[in-house]
Amino acid sequence: MPSETKAMIVLSHFNWSLARLKEAIAKEDTEYYRGAALQRFGLTYDMALKTIHAFANDQGDTCTNDASCFQWVVDKQWLKKDADWEVMLADYQAVQQRPEGADANKIYDALIKYYVLFNHLSECMKSA
Repeated sequence: MPSETKAMIVLSHFNWSLARLKEAIAKEDTEYYRGAALQRFGLTYDMALKTIHAFANDQGDTCTNDASCFQWVVDKQWLKKDADWEVMLADYQAVQQRPEGADANKIYDALIKYYVLFNHLSECMKSA
C-alpha cells in the first residue's frame, strides 16, 4: 500500500477544518456564533495555505506568501482568476485583528462565499 504524500495528509486536515467552518456558518446567528464562525474561518484559511504549500512542495514548486500561493492555485486552474481570493486575504487579515461591528458583519456575510471557494479548491486538490 503506497504511503500518502504530505499534501494528501494535510488535505485531510484542511477538509476537517472546512467541515467545521460549514457547521459554524450553519449555527444560529448570534454574536457568539458569529465570533466562532469568524475564528473558524481564520483556522480554515490557515489550513488552506498549509495545504497549498504542501501541494506546491510535492510538485517541486514553492510559494513564499499568501498571494503567491493563491496565484499558484490559479495557475494550476484550481481557482478561477476572478475567485476573489484577494478580498478573502484582506478579510483574513482583518479577522486576525478581531474586527467588531460592521467590519465583522461584512466578513461574516462573506463566509459562505469563502466556504464555497475553499470547497472548490479542496475538490480540485483531491482530483490532483
